[in-house]
Amino acid sequence: MTGFALLISAIVAASVLAAAYGIRLGRRATTQALADVSAYGYGSTAPITTLRQAKRGQENLRLERVMARLAQRLSPADYEKTLQLRLLQAGLYTMRPSRFLAIRLLSALTFGAFGMMYANHAPNVGLKLMMGIGGPVLGFLAPDSLLSGRIRRRLDRTERECADMIDLLAITVQSGLGLDQALKVTAERLDGPLAEQVRLMLNEIRIGQSRSEAMRRLAERAPTPTVRSFTRSMSQSESMGVSIGQTLKALAVDARTRKRLTAEELAQKAPIKMIFPLAACFFPGILIITAGPGVLALLKVLGS
Repeated sequence: MTGFALLISAIVAASVLAAAYGIRLGRRATTQALADVSAYGYGSTAPITTLRQAKRGQENLRLERVMARLAQRLSPADYEKTLQLRLLQAGLYTMRPSRFLAIRLLSALTFGAFGMMYANHAPNVGLKLMMGIGGPVLGFLAPDSLLSGRIRRRLDRTERECADMIDLLAITVQSGLGLDQALKVTAERLDGPLAEQVRLMLNEIRIGQSRSEAMRRLAERAPTPTVRSFTRSMSQSESMGVSIGQTLKALAVDARTRKRLTAEELAQKAPIKMIFPLAACFFPGILIITAGPGVLALLKVLGS
């Protein structure tokens, strides 16, 4: 009887340990999956098929990290932390921050080499110093400026696409679909940076991330007024039990109003922006056409 009790106790203990290990393994897999989705390709490498390719990939990655450390010393302290979010905002999901830092250093070296080459033919010492120092500085800042321009263009396009996305979401939710399924249908129907960000949010939800946290991350990747209003309203509707359909209808009206106001603002700025090209291109031609004959006649009279 004692042996049977010991056997039962051992089986129960083994079952508890197996269950605990399974729960821990599941949590570890979920945590790792969330980390992979958060990275969006950072630190990942291409599939390796041969030992030679593996060795070459390791050498390239080692060189990239060395160059990234050198570039990081020339950058602000928190630059690499914010760089990861900026790359996501720019849609460069497969680019690592270390690779972008290496590109900045390569650009600085390239511009510096061209600056030194043309500095030898400069007429004075001041111009030589300007080209020798300005070349590396310009090369180091150029990739970051291009990245900022790409982010700005994508955010502008995202803001323009928000009204269409919210309209489609309101229609699909009122037709009987859930919010996640409606987001999936909307992301499949639309094309652009906003649809890409929504698909990333759905991937986060699919692997176990909460919807409120996934929407918060969406607002970080696309920090436009309409996206922030959408994510905040959806999180509040979910927590307070408000009808999502009614919330989406109100958001659709607000998004359309904001889009119309933005278009009116751009239309009011257009005449001011047209002054400079008109003054630089059309005014000289008009001046030549109107005053040219009189100037020619005056020169003819004075010459005779």
